Amino acid sequence: MELQDVEVLAEGLAFPEGPVVLPDGSIVVVEIRGGRVSRRWPDGTLSVVAEVGGGPNGAAIGPDGYLYICNNGGLERAFPPCIQRLHPDGGPVETLYGECDGVPLSAPNDLVFDATDHFWFTDFFNGHLFYASPDGGSIVRAIEGLVTPNGVGLSPDGSTLYWSQTDTRQVLRRPLTGPGRPVPSTGCSIGTLMMTGSVDPDTVIVGLPGVQELDSLAVEAGGSICVGTLVDSGVTVVAPDGSGVEKYTLPPSLADGAVTNICFGGDDLRTAYLTLSMTGRLISCRWPRPGLRLQYQA
Repeated sequence: MELQDVEVLAEGLAFPEGPVVLPDGSIVVVEIRGGRVSRRWPDGTLSVVAEVGGGPNGAAIGPDGYLYICNNGGLERAFPPCIQRLHPDGGPVETLYGECDGVPLSAPNDLVFDATDHFWFTDFFNGHLFYASPDGGSIVRAIEGLVTPNGVGLSPDGSTLYWSQTDTRQVLRRPLTGPGRPVPSTGCSIGTLMMTGSVDPDTVIVGLPGVQELDSLAVEAGGSICVGTLVDSGVTVVAPDGSGVEKYTLPPSLADGAVTNICFGGDDLRTAYLTLSMTGRLISCRWPRPGLRLQYQA
């Protein structure tokens, strides 16, 4: 299915990702190759919020109204991978986390806040999911042994954690018994599958064929998981129980092999904002169903 009512909002961005809708209708995006955070205003102008260095990746608004940024360290790996915080109007950039239990972060990728003010984030190369407080005072390695975890999100009732894995082309889940407490896997981790030959079947929601590598994700109000899809690109929508998969593609005039991120906004949460990273565009389109309002989304 082709996306409907598509509008190009910004062009010339340096590998944009992490769109965040702000209360005034402006959209914040990170520019991974530019090492900066930018803001597209309702009148169409584009401004730089901050030069954060490295490779800013996922972004989210926290309980204090600040932007929280997963910084993967950049392509040259000269910048320490970390979690950063800054105000959407600009100002100083604060580093909250660069390690956990003495082990440096490898490539923080995406994050989502829960109802307790804490956030989950993926670490792409280390294969971990972390759970952290927004004040920089508490971080735990909650799930280990994953393969290139990328996008992360929560079910509408907050009881299930979802994540996507780029290299395995899978969307996975883990029920939560409480804040930051995933139910233990009943099988082995995905990362040790080749050694043991077993895996927890309840963890994998779906695996995609071919060259449909998965990037970041957002959740609909009805619970379906919408995942930015690379190479054979678009947005893949997966039912939370794995019973159905839909694929939405770009108009041919906007072809891009890296539809990396999706977020929802507008009064009815049926405006989807997508980052087309290879061609450096931020677009909007009409989504067939409302998205889930994020924890601190106005």
